[in-house]
Amino acid sequence: MFVLANLIYAIAVVLRIVINFFEISLIISAIFSFVSFNYHHPIRQFFDSVSEIIERPIRRYLNLTFGMFDFTPFVAILLLILLDNFLVNTLFDLARVLR
Repeated sequence: MFVLANLIYAIAVVLRIVINFFEISLIISAIFSFVSFNYHHPIRQFFDSVSEIIERPIRRYLNLTFGMFDFTPFVAILLLILLDNFLVNTLFDLARVLR
């Protein structure tokens, strides 16, 4: 049973790293949108494309643009925090119980 517990634990760790990466890229992309940073710069295009993976489904169902402010990154970060606290912590607890 410890092999399954280690596998679940490893999946939880990788999932937490991926969620943290998406959170950081959403924050960086939001900062770039406020600062007049060259849109065609490869770094900005990278962070915009990564954050768009999370933001596109939210924008499809919710209109969170009020004036010139877009609250989609804020909602995306909240959803990622919810996913981290629910799914990843559940996987950690399951791995601990299986040991």
